[in-house]
Parts: sequence; structure tokens; C-alpha cells
Amino acid sequence: MASLFAKAKTAAPVKTVAGKDEKVRIKIQDASFFDKVEKLEVLLDNQKRDKAKSDMLNDELKDLARDEWAKLYDKNGKNPESVMLEYVKEENDDTAQFMFIPTDKYITITPARAEELQDLYGETIVEEKTVFSFDNAMIEKYGEIISRMIEESTDIAEKDKEKIIKATTSFSVAKGTIDNFSKLGNVQELMEATKPVVMLKNIGIIKG
Repeated sequence: MASLFAKAKTAAPVKTVAGKDEKVRIKIQDASFFDKVEKLEVLLDNQKRDKAKSDMLNDELKDLARDEWAKLYDKNGKNPESVMLEYVKEENDDTAQFMFIPTDKYITITPARAEELQDLYGETIVEEKTVFSFDNAMIEKYGEIISRMIEESTDIAEKDKEKIIKATTSFSVAKGTIDNFSKLGNVQELMEATKPVVMLKNIGIIKG
């Protein structure tokens, strides 16, 4: 009888690798093809340049928004959540604005950084998550046996038992931390320390 692992392997789709042979070239007779490709190349190059500029401005505005949002948080003592930032020109009432959206999502941190944050702000600021998985080498070696382990097998060598399951542990700032900034300390410092994911939305100019 085929093991569970053998059945799963048989059912799994086979990954195909694209060949590296030179591609067939098709000659186009329409002369406009050249102009279109040339214009598209220029537009795509401009997109890359414009994206670099927009990324830089986006980062600058995010930094500004973080500071203003943190000041408001400190002042009111609670999470303002999403806010609108605006500048209104006095001469014509034109308004530049965007929405700043801080989220309760955080980047993965190292064990050392997790320990630093816990030392500064307490144990609950860090969330530890461990994912268990099978070691492929042990599956190859004991696949048939593991398939029969529903009836408890004693065929696995003691020295290999602890190798079969692998554990990967990751650390991140705990969910809900952003709502407790004012309780934990200075909001601006906590924004820098925990680095919650933030977004800008509805960026634009409203004519007065």
C-alpha cells in the first residue's frame, strides 16, 4: 500500500522549467510597430524615474505625518486612528491633503530586538510565534513508517526522533500595541521603536 506521503507526492502538480532556447522571432511588417515600442520604452523608463521620485516624497510625507499623528496621540491620550493632513493656501483656499493611516501591523523583529523592546516596554509588547514543520530528509527516510504511525510505530531510531519535526520561531510587536502607546510611554518614541506599517491615501489638491 502506498504511504500517505507517496500519495501526496503523486497528486502534487509537477513544476516545469522553461527552456532556455532562443525564442522564435516573428517579423512585423507594420512600420508603426517600431514607433510604439520606442514610445513604450521611453514611458517605462519615465515610470521608473518617476517612481523613485514619488517614493522619496512619499517617505518624507510619511515622516511628517507620523510626527503630527504622534503629537495628537500624546495630546489626547488615545489612538487617533486615521487622520487627514492638510495645508490651505490663504490667497485662494486651495487645499493640499492626504489621509494618514497607521495600522496595527508590524515588521518581524530579531530575538535581540524583541528582548530590547520587552526591557523597555514590558513583556506584552512582543508576540512570539513558533511554526512546526517536518524535516524533508526525515520524511524521505521514514515516510512509510510515519504513514503507519496512526497505530504507533516503534521503528524510528531514538537519535532521529527529535530531527523529524523542525521549529521556526519568529518575533513581532504584539497586536493591539498601537492602541496602548500612551500607556507605554512617549508616542513618538514608540512609533520609531515598533515601526507600525503606515499608508497614505487620497493624496491630492482641492481647488478653493
